[in-house]
Amino acid sequence: MVLSLLGDNTLYTVLPDPTIWSRAGLTLGWVGVLLGVNRIVRLIFNTWAGVLFDRLPRRGLLIGSLALGAVCNVIYAVAFGPVPFLIGRILWGAAWSGLWIGGNTVILDVSTDATRGRNSGQFQMWFFTGVAVGALLGGAFTDLFGFRGGLWISAAITGSAAIVWFFKLPETRSVRDKPPSEVRSWRDFPIRESLPAAVPVIAVRFVFAGVMAATTILWLEQYVGRQLSLTWIVIPLATLTGGFSAVRVVASIVGAPLAGRASDRMGRRWPVMAIGLAVGAMGAWLMGGAVIWMAVFGALIAAVTAGSAQALAPAIIGDRVDEARQSRA
Repeated sequence: MVLSLLGDNTLYTVLPDPTIWSRAGLTLGWVGVLLGVNRIVRLIFNTWAGVLFDRLPRRGLLIGSLALGAVCNVIYAVAFGPVPFLIGRILWGAAWSGLWIGGNTVILDVSTDATRGRNSGQFQMWFFTGVAVGALLGGAFTDLFGFRGGLWISAAITGSAAIVWFFKLPETRSVRDKPPSEVRSWRDFPIRESLPAAVPVIAVRFVFAGVMAATTILWLEQYVGRQLSLTWIVIPLATLTGGFSAVRVVASIVGAPLAGRASDRMGRRWPVMAIGLAVGAMGAWLMGGAVIWMAVFGALIAAVTAGSAQALAPAIIGDRVDEARQSRA
């Protein structure tokens, strides 16, 4: 899953740059649409992915989702104009629904009540590692090989990961799961159990993974211009954006397992969630400061929220939902 995020994070890192989107045949308005449409379509795809993972073995669905992610990177690499990019982003929404729902389902498969928070936190840690690696390499690949060249490399890496999964990924569907005949339809959606945990995650993802991730390159440009000039090196804006995004994600990597373990030890997940949200709000406020060191500090502490919220939500749902409905939740 770490490698599946290379292409997606390349777009978030460099596509808002006018020199990039203009060469891709896009407008700034279309950039906003393309960086958000994959999340919108997941409102539909997530439900169907949950139904499929409840009814079918996990392994084949995960491998297929990763392979589709590689195809999406190929589409980005050859696309010119909004329509092919739009198709690629919609397909990526479907692929990521499979990877995200499937990955969390696997974590619940192998967890107990005592380890659910810790395992969920570790899974989120690897997710944020993928975000960091994708942002860092996406910016560097763009500066070294160009926008399309970097995406071709991302497609090759993701495709190779799918091949490795084909030979190495185990099946984790529990023998305790209900057989498909006993799993009720998608209408039996555990809305009361999942909605309270979903609300903070939706808010966090909108602010941090949506608005902030899509505008990081523009946010940095107002402080450093087109490049950061130090006494011994000059860092282009795309590489700087990728590097800063990677550093910011480190805070999320730290926050996810810490929040999960703290909630396991306390036996209460919501107080830990509330603390993380408060830290995130403070960081977002500091990011608007005129002094660069204060803005950067705010961005880093705000990233803790993204890690804690995403780690705790699956654990909260796993505490309240029976095994037969966990994927849908």
